[in-house]
Amino acid sequence: MSDINQFDNKPETRRRGKQLESAIFQATWDELSAVGYSRLTMEGVADRAETSKTVIYRRWPNRAELVLATIRQRVPTPSDEIPDTGKLRDDLLILLRRMNRSLKEVGFETIHGLMVDLGDIPFSRLFFPNGRSSNTMNTILKRAAERGEVQLAKITPRIATLPVDLTRHELLLSQEPVSENTLIEIVDEIFLPLISM
Repeated sequence: MSDINQFDNKPETRRRGKQLESAIFQATWDELSAVGYSRLTMEGVADRAETSKTVIYRRWPNRAELVLATIRQRVPTPSDEIPDTGKLRDDLLILLRRMNRSLKEVGFETIHGLMVDLGDIPFSRLFFPNGRSSNTMNTILKRAAERGEVQLAKITPRIATLPVDLTRHELLLSQEPVSENTLIEIVDEIFLPLISM
């Protein structure tokens, strides 16, 4: 009886807003690490976050939307810190290495699961909503043009995103991180000769 009274008198701490959202994101990330995307459940996340499934479903209608929101909140995107070394080649390699590292951190099982569950969203928009990868490349190329390294008039939008697109293609085909040699090949043997013609 005294145990029940003690439990009933235990002060309840209710988290709301950003504090609750942060706890749910952390719980989702931990659950992904522990069981993987295919075995992740809303119930498992709710248990880790010490909240209810109802609270989670109010914000995210399904597992895929929750995981995607967690990734976007947790994993840096290329636009978070655009490289500015003073050389186009170095900026491009830093960008591609960061992209490679971020997608490795997310994990290829998770990427594949999201692509299946969110099939109506192109891969390029999964992790780079609102064209963030394009904006990053545009910024890098604009800075290079200001330094006299390239002529922007010769670079179409499709060519501008080519390094990111090729890296993404390699990731999807191999389902493993892109090697340093391949990143260098994309920059040195494909992209830079193309834009210097």
